[in-house]
Amino acid sequence: MDEDRVVNVCAAAVLAALSVFDYPERQAEHEKLRAECISSIASGDSIAMEGACRKGCELLPDDPVWAYNLACALSKNGKKSEALDSLERAVRLGFRDSIAISSDADLKSVADDPRFEEIIDDAERLFSKPVLTGPMASVPAHGVAGMPVVLGAHNLSWNLDAGCFEAKLSLAPGAGGGNEGDLYFNRDGGHSTISALDFPGLTPVALDREGREKSADLDFPNIAFGNPVFGNCSRALVAGEMWRSLPRALMTVESRRLALMHRFYMSNQIWVFPAVYDCPPAGTNGDVFASATPYWVTTAGKSWSDRPYLSAALEISRSLKPETKKSVVSRGLLAPLVQTVLRKSLKGVASEEDYLSPKAHPTAMPQGGLDSARLKKLAASFDPATVPPVATLRGVAGPAAVSGFPEITYATPCAMAIVLRAPEPKRIFGIAASGGDEMAFVQLHGRPGAAKITKTAPGAARVEIDKSLIDTTNRVDVGVFAKAAGGTWGPPSFVSFAVVDPSAPYSDPALTPPPEAKKE
Repeated sequence: MDEDRVVNVCAAAVLAALSVFDYPERQAEHEKLRAECISSIASGDSIAMEGACRKGCELLPDDPVWAYNLACALSKNGKKSEALDSLERAVRLGFRDSIAISSDADLKSVADDPRFEEIIDDAERLFSKPVLTGPMASVPAHGVAGMPVVLGAHNLSWNLDAGCFEAKLSLAPGAGGGNEGDLYFNRDGGHSTISALDFPGLTPVALDREGREKSADLDFPNIAFGNPVFGNCSRALVAGEMWRSLPRALMTVESRRLALMHRFYMSNQIWVFPAVYDCPPAGTNGDVFASATPYWVTTAGKSWSDRPYLSAALEISRSLKPETKKSVVSRGLLAPLVQTVLRKSLKGVASEEDYLSPKAHPTAMPQGGLDSARLKKLAASFDPATVPPVATLRGVAGPAAVSGFPEITYATPCAMAIVLRAPEPKRIFGIAASGGDEMAFVQLHGRPGAAKITKTAPGAARVEIDKSLIDTTNRVDVGVFAKAAGGTWGPPSFVSFAVVDPSAPYSDPALTPPPEAKKE
């Protein structure tokens, strides 16, 4: 096969290659087309499959999966030459699993063509070679721990399944320090930064000019790293009726990002965001959060209220015994451990009993709320074997759908949110969870008696919700905790229950049906 041959698969193939920074704005359309493609495959409609794949190639001309899927669709539709062109392009872009290609029944119509065997040979030959273009192409950035690192497009790939960048970064040992190996990423354009010099070994990471011009370094976290990440963003959505902090946005209008935030949480990323106007002291509408998650730390106040808690998180990291830190990082448990230590170090939280109470789990962490000496002591006390486990939610029974509006706002492994839309004043829900030798289910937020919790099995509880005791500024959070035998309680997972009320002084418009929809 002539390796210099130019392959034209679809009109987009002749376009200039996309920058990896172009991919985020195309992710939503990609997901829509992917759903169309999956639906067409399920229904056996190869014509529709071809149409979706052509649009996918036009949207993302350098993506190997779209090129491969188009090859399959063209093969099924008897367009053998085009199918082989598209398959060849897929291999060049990075789809190099020769076994999968050779055994794919969708490519049966071209399997006896000599070009097919040449393409298989190319896939085998190129398998271990770097991909030089498209979302899978990247080369490592090399830095020294404790010194700033700038990442460009060539250091980032785009994961279309997860919807995030993946950074390639290699750090050589630096001068040492408790935060060596930790990365710091600020996502508010330098508005609310901490000084890396205060944390020896901490490596500040930023994007180059192209990434900044594309705003890839602002607002919601979007980069997977191999190192622990400590980050903050002191920005909010302030225009129009959908004003909200980044945490409330992530749990409502941007809830599609929560699967990614869970992935970051379980891969050593610690994020801190201000609550801004969504709860006191800055907010005048009361506490308007409809749910809670452990995937980040929310702080009471506006700009700069995030910095003390980000600094505290870094203090926890450098206070851990080296062998403990190595262990938790390898298991993806650094962020859950940071959540645990922060909450157990709040002033007024003096025992494990206090920890399983609202004292340790405010909607937003209070200003000046930490006992710093106790925080360092607690962090230093953990051994690899005593790091507490994470409670995983297995499901919630009881939610319904009313007038086309589902009650479940989101469902992730460590956080679920339910809006009580059904008219019944009292509701029964069942929560199932796992993760420890012992599990606990506790009301952490809301009026006393709003949730009556009865444990029905080691990893299950019956929760009776009294809707009359909930309003738009007073949700119910049920915390779910796990611990090992003889150990201590780990970080909270949350099941939240909220209501909406169009007649209330404030009811989140992202969750409240408009009047015309309510009448249906």
